[in-house]
Amino acid sequence: MAAFLISALMAGLAAPAMALDASEIRQVRFGGGEDETRVVVEVSSDLEFRAFTVSEPTMRLVLDFPRAAWSVDGLDLGEGLGFGLVDEFRFFDRSADASRLVFELENPAVIVNQFGIPANSDNPHHRLVIDLRRVESSEFEEESGFPEPSDLGQLIAERGDATFAEPDRARRVIVIDAGHGGHDPGAVANGVHEEDVNLAAALDLRRRLLATGRYDVIMTRENDRYLTLQQRVNVARAANADLFLSLHADSAGAGSSARGAAVYTLSDSGAGRAQRLPENASDWTHISGSSQPPVVRNILLSLSLREKRNRSAVFAEIALDSMATVGPVLTNGHRQRGFYVLLDSQVPAVLVEMGFLTNRQDAANLNSGAYRGRLMQSLADAIDAYFARDDVADDNPVRSAQLTPIP
Repeated sequence: MAAFLISALMAGLAAPAMALDASEIRQVRFGGGEDETRVVVEVSSDLEFRAFTVSEPTMRLVLDFPRAAWSVDGLDLGEGLGFGLVDEFRFFDRSADASRLVFELENPAVIVNQFGIPANSDNPHHRLVIDLRRVESSEFEEESGFPEPSDLGQLIAERGDATFAEPDRARRVIVIDAGHGGHDPGAVANGVHEEDVNLAAALDLRRRLLATGRYDVIMTRENDRYLTLQQRVNVARAANADLFLSLHADSAGAGSSARGAAVYTLSDSGAGRAQRLPENASDWTHISGSSQPPVVRNILLSLSLREKRNRSAVFAEIALDSMATVGPVLTNGHRQRGFYVLLDSQVPAVLVEMGFLTNRQDAANLNSGAYRGRLMQSLADAIDAYFARDDVADDNPVRSAQLTPIP
C-alpha cells in the first residue's frame, strides 16, 4: 500500500458533520462564469454565516457558520468540483459548535456581495449567497488574510490534506483473507461449511490474479487453520497491501428468503475504532517537528482514514457491478459495518459476503466450483478495473457538484 502523506496545501478533510439536531447543508450550486461567479449554499434552516478570502497557502474562499450536518445527494464525502472561479470545495467541522466550507479558487477573486435568502414558496431551503469577482493578484492580496488559528490542530485541520503516493514496486500487493477456519467453521447450512467455501474461493481468486502477472497475492490462510482477527489485519499491514479482501458467506434467520452478494466497507462507528498511525517517520511529512501532540496525531489519523474509506468505497461499487453479472446481489449491496478486519486506517479494505448459505440456491452455487470460478473472475475483473483508474479520487463521481441555473 502506498504511503499517505500530509501536505500544507489544501483545505480540511475532516469527516462531514453528523449532528442530528443541526441544520443541514442540502446543496451547493454555482452560477455565472470565469470572471464573476455566484456561490449558493442551500440549508434547511436560517444560518448566520461569515465569508472571507485567504491567500495562504492557497487562494480560497472560506464560509464559516454554526455546526451543520452535510446532507447533499451525490456528494457523500462532503467534497465536490466547483465552477467558474471555484476549482473545488470541501466541508468539515471546525469544532463541536462550528462548521466550514472551503472553496479553492482558480484565480484571485474578491467578495462583492454576501447575503442570505430565506425560504419561500419557490424554494423550501434557505440560501447563503456569495458573489465573487475576478481581480488582479495585488487587489486579492490586499483584501485577503488568514485569521489566527486557535491552536495547531485547527491549523492542520484547515490546511492538511491526505494524498495517496503510488508504491514504488512492479506489481500491486493484494491480501486475500478466507474468513473463519480451524475450530471456527463460520456458518453451516444446507450441508455447506462456510470455512470451506471461503478457502476454496480465496484460492481460486489467488490463482486468477497471479495468472495476470500484475499482482503479488498474499493469503491470510492457505489451509484449514484458525487465525485471530488481529492476525488477519497484521498480514495486510506487514505486506503494505494495496487492497485487502475478506471473503465470507452469509446466513439469515429461519424463514428468511435473503440471497445474494454484498460488499461491506468501514462504517462511521467503526471509523471511531480505527487503528494505527504510521510507525515510520518517513511515512509522514512533519508539520511541527518529530514530536506531535495528541490532537495532531488524531487529525493525521483522520486524514489517512478518510482516504482509505474513499478508496474502499470506490472498489466496493466496482465489485458489486462486476459480481452482478454472475449472480444476485442484495438491494443496496454496498453496506457499512464496523467489522474488525476493516479497521486499519490505511489499507483499503472490503469484506465480501458471496451469498447466503441459508438460501438453498446460494448454498448450491457457492458449493459449485464452476460458479465460484465465475464469481472470483468477476472479482478479479473488478480489481483490474479498480487499479486501471488513473486517478481514483478525481474520477469518483461523488466529487462532482451539481450545477443548476441561479435566478
